[in-house]
Amino acid sequence: MVNAAIALFRKRELPIIQIYHVDRAEGPEPGTEAFEYPASVAVLQSDARVIKNNGDAFNRTDLADILARQKVDTVVLCGLSATACVMATYVGAEDRDLHAYLLRDGVAAGSEMHVRFAEEIFDTLSIGALSQIL
Repeated sequence: MVNAAIALFRKRELPIIQIYHVDRAEGPEPGTEAFEYPASVAVLQSDARVIKNNGDAFNRTDLADILARQKVDTVVLCGLSATACVMATYVGAEDRDLHAYLLRDGVAAGSEMHVRFAEEIFDTLSIGALSQIL
C-alpha cells in the first residue's frame, strides 16, 4: 500500500516526505545502511527528508515549515510504528490544525492488533479512496 500511495502522489505531483527516526543513544546514524529506507520502498533522493529524535515528526523539526511552504493542509501517514511514531505524528498534525489520515494497511507495528487499534481510533483512507479524491 505504501508504494501504491507513493505512486499516486507522484502521479498527482504531490509531495512525499520521508521521516527518519534517530535515537541519539542507539542510532541508526544518518548515512548508514540501517538508517535508509529499504530499497523496496519507492522513495527518491529528491523527496524531502525530516530527521527526528522523538515520536512526533513535527516536534523540533522543520516538517511544519515544509508543509506550509508547499501549502499542504492534509497529511496521509504510513510506516512505523502505528502505535508510536505514526500515532504521535498524527496527533502532532492535528495540534497544528492539519487534517491527518492513516493509510489503511499502510502502517506497521509490533502486532496486527496494534495496527488495527490505530486504524480504529484514527481516521483512515484506503488507497481506493485516495485514488478517488486526488
